[in-house]
Amino acid sequence: MAKKTKKKEAGEQEELFELHGPNSQKIVEAGTLYKKHQKARLVAEKLEAEQKAILLELVKKENLQVLAGGKIRFTIGDMEIKITPRDELVQVSEKAPSKE
Repeated sequence: MAKKTKKKEAGEQEELFELHGPNSQKIVEAGTLYKKHQKARLVAEKLEAEQKAILLELVKKENLQVLAGGKIRFTIGDMEIKITPRDELVQVSEKAPSKE
């Protein structure tokens, strides 16, 4: 039985198994670096989500007053923390050091 070949759609690119153009090495390097940064970002996102959960739990234990608009907002140390409990949205901003 003959193997059926998939019909190419208009504008579909050929597979580039053997790419030997003038930029092929740069493409490989850029792709490798892209994957490296992508993996680092995914690890950072996981760590950020874990830390966010810890922060939300600690703030919840403090039983802080929810302000109008459903937000919790406070300053502690050099940080201003804003939390929207309903959406579990967390914003942390650091105060700029004062010039003395």
